[in-house]
Amino acid sequence: MKMIKLLGFAATMLATGTSAQNLSIAPLQTHDAVARGRPTISDGERAADSWAIQNLMSRHEYMHAAGRNLEELDNYWVSRAGKYASTATFGSPDWVMYGLETVRNAYGMKSHSDAEAGVKNLAKVDPTVKDVPENYGAGAEWVMHTSTTMMVEISGDGKTAQGAWYSPGMGVMPIYVNGKIKLQSIFFWEKYGGDFVKEDGVWKIWHLQMAYDFTPTLPDSMLERLNGQLGALALREPLRPTNGEAGERMGGAMPPGFKKPIFSYKPYSPQRASVIWPNLPRPYYTFGDTYNNCNCDQEIPK
Repeated sequence: MKMIKLLGFAATMLATGTSAQNLSIAPLQTHDAVARGRPTISDGERAADSWAIQNLMSRHEYMHAAGRNLEELDNYWVSRAGKYASTATFGSPDWVMYGLETVRNAYGMKSHSDAEAGVKNLAKVDPTVKDVPENYGAGAEWVMHTSTTMMVEISGDGKTAQGAWYSPGMGVMPIYVNGKIKLQSIFFWEKYGGDFVKEDGVWKIWHLQMAYDFTPTLPDSMLERLNGQLGALALREPLRPTNGEAGERMGGAMPPGFKKPIFSYKPYSPQRASVIWPNLPRPYYTFGDTYNNCNCDQEIPK
């Protein structure tokens, strides 16, 4: 199988001497210009594929909000048996999951087991809730994102696509303490970058990269109604932000299959310069011609 070298975002910057903003805001070329005489998809195909990518990203958001990460991976990411499985990645500013099996275990299976544990824990303290499959997700974390400000580019050869979104959202996580429930919370003001490939005529997620701008806790007033619903079960202690999202947390050393990203995006600070990253998609002909949302250094199928 032919392979090409995929360099991460930071390595590309170091090699070219360009900045994050230069990659995103340099003058755009037309699709015909980047094709350089090579056969290219039609404007109609490009429009239809762009909406297919937006729908795919929205499926990610809906499945994640329902705690169905494992089903998302098995249906909307690249095939476990396909040539892109080993190079699939999911990244944050602190880590990159390498390979679909790593993503499936850490983002998929971990979230699934957390949801199963949630209903078991809830059933122990709340007799009105039964530990049955129909209550999957009760007592577990709830996380929702939106995918706004869509920017999608389809490659001229029609084989890959890139997208960028702002993704505001929030999360609430029940913590069980001595028969009581303490609600932790988080606000997400973050961005997504994504690379997508077409497998057997269907668009699939290949690389996803998150960039957190601001992740404060929710104000107490926003959780007052939830604590009111819990009644005597509520442990009313000061809230603190959760550390990451379901299926993505870790402590100490990197788990197997995780590596540090090449470029670590820094959250907002009054002392931080403005950064446009992940890079905004630009017209390109084939995947090797553009930057990527892997944020890693790996060999990929050609």
